[in-house]
Amino acid sequence: MYDLKIVVESIEGFCDLPMEIGDYFTVSGGKIEIPEGKHMCLWALQSLMPVLPAKQRELNEENDWIPHTKRFICPDPNGRVIFRIDRLDPKTGKPLEEEIEIPPRILVNPDACTGCRACETVCAFVHTQSFNALRSRIKIEKNEIKGEDIPYICRQCGDAPCIKACPVEALSRSPKTNAILVDEDKCIGCNKCAEACPFDAISFNENNVALICDLCDGDVECVQRCPTDALKFDNKGGRKK
Repeated sequence: MYDLKIVVESIEGFCDLPMEIGDYFTVSGGKIEIPEGKHMCLWALQSLMPVLPAKQRELNEENDWIPHTKRFICPDPNGRVIFRIDRLDPKTGKPLEEEIEIPPRILVNPDACTGCRACETVCAFVHTQSFNALRSRIKIEKNEIKGEDIPYICRQCGDAPCIKACPVEALSRSPKTNAILVDEDKCIGCNKCAEACPFDAISFNENNVALICDLCDGDVECVQRCPTDALKFDNKGGRKK
């Protein structure tokens, strides 16, 4: 298990405790230590507690979020105190430099979407050589009441609930892009993957075969055609520390 150092990295609002930048506490095993003369906000500590035991453990699950997530914010909306959780090197006691390669995916900014549907058109054409939006793997849905256009696209979830839900093993990951791939010969159109998808990003074509974004083998056409940058192909900076 790792020892941890939790540091107040920045304060973007008003902390009435008050905490100061550089304040910290450490966790070793099940023991929490606060330096003499310092203090820790109970509310902030309560919000941090669920993640601390997870950060102490070495996990090897693919796409696990724990290693590359280091910053947490105080639950007080007025305080906006940012804490950084460092794993400590067992030999030196200094923070480890953690670098995790995060596969890029399509990131969506719905506020920038104008509903032009260029993404739907190019997706359908690239995959089926037609301009039939029903064959697109990205869908734009309009909320008439709110006047919003919202893109729905596979987010390439780390735990891929769609793959787990498929009863015939028709879904897999691309070793090149990490995208979800559909084996059309195996897909039976049972809708289990769509039911499992938390983003409503899976539809079906006229042959009842699942349509899931395959990231165009890494050269993502819908992102390139979006005129407002509502879609981006990124991993939020690549390597995260």
